[in-house]
Amino acid sequence: MRRFALLLLAGAPSLVSAPPAPLLAQGFGVYEQNTCTMGRAGVAAARPCADGSAIFFNPAGLAGISGNHLSVGTTLIAAHGGFTDDFLGTRSDLKNPVIPVPNVYITHQINPKFTAGIGLYAPYGLETKWDPNSFSGRFLGYNTDVRSIYIQPTVGYEISPRLKVGVGVAYITSRLTLRQRADLSSQLVPPALAALFPPPGLPAGTTFGMLGVPTGTDFADANLHATGSGFAVNFGGIFKVSDRLSIGGHWLTRKTIKYSGTATFVPESTHLFVPATIGTCPACVPAGTPVDALLAPEFGAGGPLSNGAVSTSIIMPPQGSIGFAYKMQDNWTVMADYQYVVWGWFNTVVIDFQNTATPDLTLHPANKDTHGFRLGTEYQYSPKVEIRGGYLYHTGASPTTFVTPLLPEGPRNEFTIGAGLVLTPKLHGDLAYQYIKQSDRRGTVNLAAGNTGLYQFSAHLFGIGLAYTF
Repeated sequence: MRRFALLLLAGAPSLVSAPPAPLLAQGFGVYEQNTCTMGRAGVAAARPCADGSAIFFNPAGLAGISGNHLSVGTTLIAAHGGFTDDFLGTRSDLKNPVIPVPNVYITHQINPKFTAGIGLYAPYGLETKWDPNSFSGRFLGYNTDVRSIYIQPTVGYEISPRLKVGVGVAYITSRLTLRQRADLSSQLVPPALAALFPPPGLPAGTTFGMLGVPTGTDFADANLHATGSGFAVNFGGIFKVSDRLSIGGHWLTRKTIKYSGTATFVPESTHLFVPATIGTCPACVPAGTPVDALLAPEFGAGGPLSNGAVSTSIIMPPQGSIGFAYKMQDNWTVMADYQYVVWGWFNTVVIDFQNTATPDLTLHPANKDTHGFRLGTEYQYSPKVEIRGGYLYHTGASPTTFVTPLLPEGPRNEFTIGAGLVLTPKLHGDLAYQYIKQSDRRGTVNLAAGNTGLYQFSAHLFGIGLAYTF
């Protein structure tokens, strides 16, 4: 698995005429799309596992796979982390569930040189959860969920005994959800209410915080849900330099996914009351009036917090790898890959709210391209047992100026172990474990305040897979 920066959507628009605050989210680029490959740290550019997973890792690896294969597996991601606030000294922990990432591959050898297959995998996705009632970053987002499934028909062809090529076209179906709270203290007082104050009324730019509303007063829960689809191309090649050495690489093209969905806003009780009568009766706001009643019109039809349609576009970045595999002995292979994800393409996103009372947003993330370095090995311990291991390092995509609770990203070190087991002459099983240790990184729970605390993150991944030959 590696990290990447993914802009999701804007959250709840600001109340009335206040400029909306953009919300960004980051995500996982999930490379654990096969248990066999996971056990050797994801190294597969020059020598994919012989179970059909080459459909994702390098389509050229399909060429030469004899017979028919069905491979199914899942990776369970158990993420842990938290944020320690500089000022309060408090720590908030992630509330993530264990997240399953499935993969399925089917291949059929048409002739000795030509093999076709289809795969289902999920290379992009995330889920992050924080306590919506106590976490100070809930106004940036307390629950983000992204699911992107690739369904990819693929062919591999052996041009010569030394050269193999392959290509696949992936259909992408994606959905995303972002939930966040809105803070009343930072919102502008509505003009109708501001005009009731003694002449000449409240000056433009007055916020509820200026009237004594405490910072961190929840008044709305925003839920944005959208779906989209598209196509990408995955192609690669493998060159056999000698009987012991192979080199290979693949490239998965970028695709801009157009999302459409709905934004819904549910009032949250502020438990606040107007302390003194505002204005002259009978048009006044009497003392003791619930503040929630003053905000209710903003959630009504045509209000800036009324439910409505929303659309945006997100770039699924191009990515690729190049590497080698070398047979040290007949039963021992060492491998290495370099991986590159072009997040530099991802620089402008427009959020379009259908509701004319809700201003559209143009966001400018400052993501960086990421680089991964993977080392892996396989050892045939016995005719029925294969042992695997590996290490990888991956850089972060988010700049130091933007590390948020939607997923605090940073450089990471990862360690893997795995095993392949021959269960029957036709059935093969794989097991793998991966530990991710991300470097601690300073970040924010309030974009306007800059980095105000320390994010920590780690994860345990468990993979299990079965491959059947028929």
